[in-house]
Amino acid sequence: MNEREPINPAPDILLIAPPDGRRVRAFQATVAGLGWPPARVVSYLELMSGRVTLPELVRPGTVVRLDSPGEDIATERALIERGGGTPTDMAAGEIAPMREWYAGFSTVLRGLEEQLRHAPPHHRMQDTGHILTMFDKPATHARLHAAGVPVPDALPEVRSLDDVLHGARQRGWSQVFVKLAYGSSASGAVALRWSGERVSAVSTVRLEGGRLYNSRRLLAYRTWPEVRAVVDGLAPHGLHVERWLPKASWHGGPVDLRVVVIGGRAEHALVRLGRGPMTNLHLGNERGDIGALKAELGTERWADVTRTAQAALTAFPGALYGGVDVLLTPGWRRCAVLEVNAFGDYHRGVLARGYDTYAAELRALLGAGHAASA
Repeated sequence: MNEREPINPAPDILLIAPPDGRRVRAFQATVAGLGWPPARVVSYLELMSGRVTLPELVRPGTVVRLDSPGEDIATERALIERGGGTPTDMAAGEIAPMREWYAGFSTVLRGLEEQLRHAPPHHRMQDTGHILTMFDKPATHARLHAAGVPVPDALPEVRSLDDVLHGARQRGWSQVFVKLAYGSSASGAVALRWSGERVSAVSTVRLEGGRLYNSRRLLAYRTWPEVRAVVDGLAPHGLHVERWLPKASWHGGPVDLRVVVIGGRAEHALVRLGRGPMTNLHLGNERGDIGALKAELGTERWADVTRTAQAALTAFPGALYGGVDVLLTPGWRRCAVLEVNAFGDYHRGVLARGYDTYAAELRALLGAGHAASA
């Protein structure tokens, strides 16, 4: 298909998401830019309550898109309760019980999957099984490793700081990344290194009165009691621990990439310039110049980046898209995949062939002419 080839006729789109979220606004802006009527929006809460069902909402040929349930406290609380947990003070940023959140999200998505089996023929932008695997960091790591995708080495299940240190020392490591097994957006992340009795940790976690909160700035911990309080406090949520691979430095700080692979093609890429070991943009980090980075890397190394990102999505057969976090080691010597994000396509202003991520996804799903596929 040629650049900016129209997608006709305009599809009926059903978007499952918190209605007032920024992602819905962004998606609707893309749809309007394509000259289409707005997507119909139904909330997770409406579907969870049973007030509406997908067989009632899906029409023949409808495009069904699920978006992140995050950034909406009522939805998050309902998912935690559905998973058998008690919500924390999320309005204040307290880290949610992520095992229970994931259990609730799994239950909800499996219920929606069953409803969709009874809906008219339609198009699906995501596979619910892929979403759940991508939200499970140990499962994603295992899948990528089995597929031969380069990933950092990881420890088996750990339940405490002592487990982390024991497993790392057995392997000769002295620095690791501790992540929540079911977290996102660097929630609960700890970059930990030690030498003898000295320890240093950088984290998004803030300790307050024995409780753990997410911070939008990176915090440093330099004593073992502090580090133990953070890691052992996170452990009940479920942990995934990887060897801390050094990132290449560019423009004075560590750099990595979020590459959105769509229809098998890695064309939408965002450079993240960090001020510390975590490069997430919401932590005050900056977008870099993708053109300048490509020029710095050269054609061959950039091809390695795109091949690596595409290989990560290939490990999820049939996946239309996914956001792949790609690490580049110092000297641009090699790539590794850090995460695959089910909802990692919220990249405003990142265009390829004239399309933003949402438009490119719809184009890859529907083409210039389309018919119901599921």
